[in-house]
Amino acid sequence: MKSPILKRLPPMDGNAGKLLKQLAGNEKMAELGRLSAGVIHEINTPLSVIAAASQMILDEKGLPVHVAEMVERIFQEVCRLSRLTKSILAFSREDNPSLQDTDISLVLRDVLLFLKYEIRKRSVTVFEELEPELPSIVADPNQLKQVFLNLIVNALQAMGQGGRLAIAASSSVDGLVRIVVRDTGPGIPEELLERIFDPFFTTKKPGEGTGLGLFVTKTHVERFGGRIQVVSEVGRGTSFILLFPASVQH
Repeated sequence: MKSPILKRLPPMDGNAGKLLKQLAGNEKMAELGRLSAGVIHEINTPLSVIAAASQMILDEKGLPVHVAEMVERIFQEVCRLSRLTKSILAFSREDNPSLQDTDISLVLRDVLLFLKYEIRKRSVTVFEELEPELPSIVADPNQLKQVFLNLIVNALQAMGQGGRLAIAASSSVDGLVRIVVRDTGPGIPEELLERIFDPFFTTKKPGEGTGLGLFVTKTHVERFGGRIQVVSEVGRGTSFILLFPASVQH
């Protein structure tokens, strides 16, 4: 028999039910983040060692082709795992930033160097247009690398084989630093543009993406006082535009 109080309560409408489910889901995700953060911190160190060792082996001259192919596969899989663990850390907000004046040009070149084997394998042509003496921004260098890593890897995957990747960085008189990452991939349908930054939203096949990359990218960009925009045209490619306030030089 229902209590008098329950009898007087109005029936829960659809919106209230959805809200309760959303809150329960948020709590589960928060708990997952807390549980996984400690384990992921332990995993990242050996992953970094394996990635560095793989790169050293690949830089060796006269490496047999079959050995180079195996090591390159190891390197790619380690990089994929590393991106996943960093994305989960950022999602759980356990990865505290170390903010400092950061050279964007240096970060971009480090990321492109890190991805040189993937770029070469996909036969992608890279165009760089980085303004000389570009102002620095206040950011965490490692998290900023994650931002550009996510964007460039997404661009490479979207293009598949071949294509052009253009990266431009410039400053403006209003104190902003503007970075554009443009690919010549298939583009993003207009109906999906509003969802691409949502956590766990992905158009990739199962096992190829977590749907956290762009969410983490947007989180980092906004953490550094910046903003991110996307412009895309089906059949012609996609551009991500990042705007950051230049750091004040004293």
